[in-house]
This record gives sequence, structure tokens and C-alpha cells, in this order.
Amino acid sequence: KKFSSSTQAAMKFSALIAGLLTTTASAYKPVLVLHGIDGDANQYTNFVADLIEEHPGTNAQALKVFEGTPTSWVQLNYQVEHIASSINDIVSASPDEFKDGYHLVCHSQGALICRCLTEYIGTHQIDTLVSMAGPQMGVYDEAFFSFFPDSIGKLTLEEIYHVAYTSVFQDTLSVANMWSDPNHVKDYLSDNNFLPKYNNLIDHDKKDEFKQNFLSLSKAVFVVGSQADGVTYDGGIGPWQAAVFDYYDTDGETFVDMKNQTIYTEDTFGLKTMDERGDLILGVVEGVSHNEWFNNPDVYKKYVFPHCT
Repeated sequence: KKFSSSTQAAMKFSALIAGLLTTTASAYKPVLVLHGIDGDANQYTNFVADLIEEHPGTNAQALKVFEGTPTSWVQLNYQVEHIASSINDIVSASPDEFKDGYHLVCHSQGALICRCLTEYIGTHQIDTLVSMAGPQMGVYDEAFFSFFPDSIGKLTLEEIYHVAYTSVFQDTLSVANMWSDPNHVKDYLSDNNFLPKYNNLIDHDKKDEFKQNFLSLSKAVFVVGSQADGVTYDGGIGPWQAAVFDYYDTDGETFVDMKNQTIYTEDTFGLKTMDERGDLILGVVEGVSHNEWFNNPDVYKKYVFPHCT
């Protein structure tokens, strides 16, 4: 059948538009999302749907791992190992979709886990890490007392390290792995078996590998909401400043900013190098509370989605 020249032109234009739409739809890298402590994949239904709407064709999914209470409380070395295996299964099942890399977008405890995954997984294909209110330098706040047994309820904030740093809790409880007592740094470095290792503050056999793996990221993004003056708890982590690598000085009151932390000055796992090459993005957004990072579209569409291309 013959078509008029105008019809042929229209058909070519339609084909061109269809081709452009297909290219656009496939241009976005896959996105894997990880929840925080007590959370689950279902919390991210709207987040994922909105991401796909904003970036058509994106293969985006929330990981169904270590969900809810008390499963998400499991010690973090175990979680990192098994979540890495789950991600490997997902990537291996769809090699064509993941061949150009993927993004990790993670919240709270999950954001810390994901940063550790970028160090743990060798020759990973992670393009961008987006950490939403993740306690990258640890936690130190009475809000976390509820994760410990009631029998230790009489301990003060300054005393709880006696329990948190025991092998019993280090081998069982995620909050103990995140506990970073600024008044007892020596105990933290010697007895916390998770965070000092991934911050590369202690010697271990994968120290160089962790740094090399982290630096294979194209970009690392760390965002958090600042709170009212004097408020260090954002509704999920405390201090919130830990999400952008600021943390308490040894007095437990004043803060030392990232660039004066040992992890930066000694470039222990690559943070300084990533910053100097222009691939480290830190964002502090005034007034954003902890869970708004995944349940407030105005927040995540503005501060998270632009990094998921």
C-alpha cells in the first residue's frame, strides 16, 4: 500500500518520537531502595511509584530484606553480608538491565548499611549512593534505649556503652553496632565490631579493599534534615549531624565537622578523595524530619530523585 508524502512524513515523525521515548525510558539506571530500622518495603510503595512516574521506565524496587521488628534489629555485619547476596541475585537475574550500573537509595539504618555495602561488595556496579538521614558516624541518644532490654533501663546515656560494647550485644543488636559513645572512644574502637571497621579506623584485612570499593562509586550523596536549635534528634537518629559525618567531640556536647574528623583528614575509606574529585554531595535541609525523606513527596522529589538518573 502506498502512502502520500504527508502521511509518510507523519509516520516517520511518530516513529522518531517513539524512538526518543524508548531511549528516554531506558536511559535511567535501576534503583534499589532500602528501608530503615523497624521499616519494610511496603513503606516505599508511593516513593517507588513516584520515582517511576518522574523517571519513566526506571526499574525501581524496594528490597524485601530484614523487615520489621525485630528482624531489622539483627546485627549489622550479618545484614550487610546477606543484603549483598540479595542484591547480587537481583543484578544477576537481569544482567542487561543492570549492565550500566544502578543506584542505591537508602534510609536511616538502611543508609548506613548501604554505605557499607559500597565498601563490602567487590567490583560492584553501584553508580550512586543516596543516603537519607543515615547515621554514618553512629548514634548516641537516649531515644535508642528502647532497643535494649528493660533490665538496663536504669543506665544513663554515659553508662550504656558498658552494655552496648559487650560481645553479646555486638553479635546480636544493630543499635549496639551503631553506638558511638564520644566519651569512650577507646572502648568504641576496641569493642564495637562494626562501625570502626567500615569507617576504616582500625586495622583489618579488607581495609584497602573497602576504600577502593567505595571510591568506585560515581557519586555519593548524604542528606539529612536540620532541627531546631539545640535539638539533635530528627525523629529517627541522634545526632542528626552524623548523617553528614559531623559528630560529637570527646566532651559529648560540641560538634566536630566532617573535614576535621579522622575519617576525612586521614581519608580512611575515601571520603576526602571523593570530595576532592567533586563526587561527594552533602545536603542539610532545614526542618525535614526523619521519615519525610520517604513519605513526603515534596522532599524526596526535590532532594533525592534528581540523583537517580
